[in-house]
Amino acid sequence: MTKETSRVQQAVEKQRKWYYRKNTLRSLWAIYRLAKNTRATKYVFMIGDAQDNICESERRRGGFTDPFRKNVALETMWQARFQAARYDLDELAKLPADTLGGAYARHMRANDLRVDYYREATPRNRMQFLRQRMRQTHDIWHVMTGWGTDEFDEVGIQGFTAGQYMSSMAAIIGAAAFLKSILRCRFNELERHVDNFCEGYAAGKRAENLLAVQWEGLWSESVDSLRKRYRIEPAHKRATTSVRELKVAA
Repeated sequence: MTKETSRVQQAVEKQRKWYYRKNTLRSLWAIYRLAKNTRATKYVFMIGDAQDNICESERRRGGFTDPFRKNVALETMWQARFQAARYDLDELAKLPADTLGGAYARHMRANDLRVDYYREATPRNRMQFLRQRMRQTHDIWHVMTGWGTDEFDEVGIQGFTAGQYMSSMAAIIGAAAFLKSILRCRFNELERHVDNFCEGYAAGKRAENLLAVQWEGLWSESVDSLRKRYRIEPAHKRATTSVRELKVAA
């Protein structure tokens, strides 16, 4: 290795660290704002976008298990620049309540949620593509996993997400919930947050990989049959998840 090559590598490494630091600070600021207003979804998006910048760099460097390398279907979706088909909640609401479409429409209406709560953008890289897909299907995952939409259940579904792939954003949201409970000395809430994250994580590990599932073509199928197909265990099916089970799942 020549001195010139070494200097270039050092400069690249310095630039990379600065880039990571900038995105980490952006995430921390968004976490602070989100803690003050847990319904301010724009800060959730800010965390996700900042973390995607870091994760894409680390994915290229082989810094963690690449979800696209493990999942051929997901890589195929990226190569084709997959775009989800548009759907109408009013039409889905006409489906039976036990179908995915019917359950999803009822979930969205009961929680006063919009299908376009996020800004659509053309992903620049794989991790941005995955993040956008996760936003598109986030509430479908709520229906499939049985996790609700309150603060504690949201931590549970973040645990499920972390069990599906290395999601720094899911870890951040979980850690932020833990820290908030600690700082407020609300240890009963801390216990609920930790229990839900662990239950979700173990369930996410046990389930089939869901990242490339095109749910929009499965609206008429029953939720129960889809859960069996993808080995999704509904939230709180058991009162507790043992330490041994968590170790096996991990």
